Amino acid sequence: MARSRGWTAGVVIVATTAGAVAGTAIFVTMHKTIVHSGLCTATVGQEAFTTTTDRSNLAALIAVRASTYDLGTDAATVALATAIQESGLRNLAYGDRDSLGIFQQRPSQGWGTKEQVQDAYYSTRKFYLALKKVADWQDLRVTEAAQAVQRSGFPEAYAYHEAEARAWATALRGDAGPGAVDCDLDAAAPGSTDALVKRVKKDYPDGTWDATVIGTVDGSSEVLFTPVKGAVADPGLAQVSLANWAVATADELSISAVREGTESWVRTHGLATLDAPIAENGVVISVTNPAE
Repeated sequence: MARSRGWTAGVVIVATTAGAVAGTAIFVTMHKTIVHSGLCTATVGQEAFTTTTDRSNLAALIAVRASTYDLGTDAATVALATAIQESGLRNLAYGDRDSLGIFQQRPSQGWGTKEQVQDAYYSTRKFYLALKKVADWQDLRVTEAAQAVQRSGFPEAYAYHEAEARAWATALRGDAGPGAVDCDLDAAAPGSTDALVKRVKKDYPDGTWDATVIGTVDGSSEVLFTPVKGAVADPGLAQVSLANWAVATADELSISAVREGTESWVRTHGLATLDAPIAENGVVISVTNPAE
């Protein structure tokens, strides 16, 4: 990682998705500036996997959308391993024959229209619904479950991405604990709290979060997200998931800071552990305001 963090991650093994180059912040002593890598990392146990912000943004969507279909981390792992193999976790406008989108779904094979399979939400939905139709998919290896959906000419290829997929799924769904995702980013462009709230409510199951703008600090608007009572089985796990999700989507949504419990993330400084928990019960996500 480019910056120090408030807890020990252990030995770090860095992997990249297709086209991504792992990097660290470069300190330029003469000008006393910091060049941020623009990359995001999921750290689980002693392994870390680094990718670009556009890919971490898609990973966040895919991982948490599993809950909408009553699926969990194992299903998210299968979906992410598939997306990494098929498209390098990119929403492609091209592919083999008529394959398109994140999962390289083929309109000619009944997956939907060209426009539909290039919509990340539609294609993710179609993947999860197809996975649920696979008999006893939970008992299969990740690559077998993926192949049962995809019917690829390379049925074992998904296995190569299982560790990376499981790390991102585990981190984004909260199972790896707080601070499992870190992104090394430059200052944010202006964003919108409305866009943030809309995206949270779109990615997570309906009725999961209440959102309240609680103030403005250092040019950013703070939004407090609290789990709706009775909407989730484990509110603490949900909060950790949202905090890690927010870091992974920070570049897309112009998020400048995230706080949950005693964990804090600031986009130009990284992760830190606070002396005391935040006063609010929930997750506080800050979005950079337009310049006045």
